Order: sequence, then structure tokens, then C-alpha cells
Amino acid sequence: MSAQRHDTPVDVADTAAIISLPQEQWRASGIQIEAAGEEPLDRVLRLTGQISLNQDRVAHIYSMVEGTVDDVSVRLGQTVKSNDRLAVIHSREVGSAKLALYQARLQLELARAKNELQATIAANATELLQSLRDNVDIQEIETQFRDRPMGDFRERALASYAAYLKSDADVERLEGVSQSGAVSGKTLLAATAKRNADQATFQARIEQIQHELQTTTLMSSQAVKEGEAEVLVAATNLQILNVDAEDIAEIDPAKQGETLSHYAIRAPFDGTVLSKDVVLREQVRPDVMLLSIADLSTVWVVANIYEEHLPYLDSFKDQTITLRNDALPAQVFKAKVFYTGEIMDEATRTISLRAIADNVDHRLKPGMFVNIELPIRQSESVVIPSAAVQQHEGKQFVFVHQGNDQFQRRDVIVGATSGNSIVVRSGLQKGESVVTAGGFILKSQLLAELLGDE
Repeated sequence: MSAQRHDTPVDVADTAAIISLPQEQWRASGIQIEAAGEEPLDRVLRLTGQISLNQDRVAHIYSMVEGTVDDVSVRLGQTVKSNDRLAVIHSREVGSAKLALYQARLQLELARAKNELQATIAANATELLQSLRDNVDIQEIETQFRDRPMGDFRERALASYAAYLKSDADVERLEGVSQSGAVSGKTLLAATAKRNADQATFQARIEQIQHELQTTTLMSSQAVKEGEAEVLVAATNLQILNVDAEDIAEIDPAKQGETLSHYAIRAPFDGTVLSKDVVLREQVRPDVMLLSIADLSTVWVVANIYEEHLPYLDSFKDQTITLRNDALPAQVFKAKVFYTGEIMDEATRTISLRAIADNVDHRLKPGMFVNIELPIRQSESVVIPSAAVQQHEGKQFVFVHQGNDQFQRRDVIVGATSGNSIVVRSGLQKGESVVTAGGFILKSQLLAELLGDE
């Protein structure tokens, strides 16, 4: 083996040091050469985080009405299902609202009955008027419409019709004998005038009845609409107070009595009772929280990202992170990042990160500290096998193949490792050939020749 000589002493830190090793000795020395690559390097950022409630699944329960607590159905820490009854409030406001709805329903029922009767009367009277226009015999009309309801329209229409028929019959009788001189022309003329007046009265009466039928039918129909609107308003008022739909449908003061004023507070979703500040016979108001419920089937993981990791912040979104807790060494949990904050805390110089984790078995407890492993993918970096890096007197270097039998010692600054690879932050370019095995032989030769020069 021979080394390139220098006119001045060269120490191991000299990055221009050249070592020569004939190729026929490479195999025996275990020399292997590999080009420096460039690839993304994954590494893991380790943080400490804390488990907190999923704020999207927390409910603070208030009463929407004033009243007295009549029943409390749950205890602290109890698991409840959606729509389970939590408490019952005795409320005058709810009782009055239910009575208003009950009365509105009765009025609507009456209005509908009246409207149905009016529709029947209108249909019968309209048919009667058409028979009168067609000059149907009055006896036949009496028989046909005797048992059909139509109010006083029957009497009024038939009276004017009968008067007209009598006047018309008188004219026909007088016309039959006027040729014989038995009656004067003046009498016939008077009878004719009376018939015409009775006919006009009959026609006017028909028009009047038709108008009244239209008006009364319209009014009865409008009364039904008004009744429906009153029921809708009264029912909506109860819905705004969050009264159960079943309670709204089954209002009956006779059966329910004072329980009509009961106002049930129910669970908005499946969860666990975390706080309970309500007792029997207590007076409650809408501005006082009674209970709080949280769905613990999922929890949030809260961690702080330090300023030095801000370049990776965007890459954290939607990442799956690993959680561990010292009290549960055998358990590994997963969570998915859904939020990285936009504002840095001035005191801690950190940005908040939040992830959501499944917690069906409730092993992750809000307030618990966890160790977080957050994968980071860096930008393209120069990467070489870790075995290529040599060390001496606190410095790191590699041997770069210069062609033929020559190798140059090159100082490098390295970064993170991943498996058997290491990032070279400076001192080496992509594609340069480095010694990945047998470097110890070159290092030994370099040190020996330098000692010899001294």
C-alpha cells in the first residue's frame, strides 16, 4: 500500500487527504462502493400529549323553562342512551302551553265538523235550486229532499217557488175564461203582474241563496284553516321548548291531571354523565346548567408543536399517530390528526395539534398523558448507508472514490437516521461514490501514513 505524500504534515481532519489502494487488494480488504442516493427520509417526532374530551360530542344540559325538579333519573358517571330521560321538571309554562294546544285541537275539531255539515248543506241546497230551475213538480221536490239537511234554505226557496207557481196557475186560469167575459181584463192584468213579481222574487231568492251558500262555505273553510294554524302554532311552541313529540301527541287533561305540566329533559346522544347539579324539589331556571354528558367512544389528543417543527406542520394533517401510556405498556392506540392550529402561543412558542382516537372500551381517560409518535417525511435528502460514516477525534467523514485506486477522505455533517441509512446534510453530493464497507482499512492506512510523516 502506498499513500500520496505532502510537503507539509497533514492530520486526519484534512479533507484533501488521498489514500491509494490497488484494486487487486479491494476484495481482500472487503472494499465495497456505492453511489450516494437522494430520497425522502421518514422519521418519527416524539411528543407528549394529553387526552381530552371530544368537544364535538359534549352536551351541557339546561332546562328551557323555569320550574321545580320533580324527578332525577340518572346518577353521576351513569351511561345513558340517546333520548333517555334524565330529569323531569314541573313547569307551569309547559302546562299552559299544552292546555292551549288541547283547546286549539278542540276548536279545530269543531270547525271541521261545521265545515263538513256546511259542505253537505251547500251540496243539497245547490241540487234543490237546480231542480227548481228545471220546474220539477213541487210534490216530487218535497219527496226527494225531505230528509236531506239544508238549513232554512229549503223553506225560503220553496216558499218563493210555491208563490210563483200559484201566481202562474192563476194567470193560466184567468186566461182560460177571459174570452168569455167572465173576468175583466183588468183582473187578468193584475194577476199577470203578480205572477211576474213572484217570478222575479223567486229568481232573486235563488241568487241570494247561492251567494249565501258560497259565503258560508268559504267562511267555514276559512275557520278550518284558522283552526289548523292555531294548532300548528301551539304545537310549534311546545316543540321550541323541546317537549317530546309523544307528549305533544297525547295531551289529555282529564287523564293526565297535574302531570300535564311535566317537562322531560332527555339525553341528546349516547354518553356518560360527567356532572350532575340537580336535586329533587330544586327550583331551576334556563340559565343554570343541570347536567353535562360526553360521548367517550372517541376522544381528542392534544399536543403542542414546537417552533422548530413548523416546516412539517402541513404534512401533519390527516396523519395517523401512535399513542402510548406508561400505565398501559402493552397497549398501543392510534389517532388521526384533524387540526393543526394557525396561532402560536406567545408564552410557550408552540402551536396546538389535535387528533381524534377511537375509545370504544374507554381505556383512554380525559386528562391522561400519552407519548405520541408522529411520522415526519422530510424533503429529498442525500442518503448513504450508516456504515459508510467513519469517526475520529469527534469528527465524521467518508471515503469518496476518486477513480482508479484513489480514495479521498471527506468530512461530512450527518443528520437523522432511518434503519440502515443516514442523511448527509453537507459534504457530499448525490451520485458521488462512497466506500460502504472496508472503510476501516482505508482509515487505518491513513492514520499510519500520517504517523509515518511525523
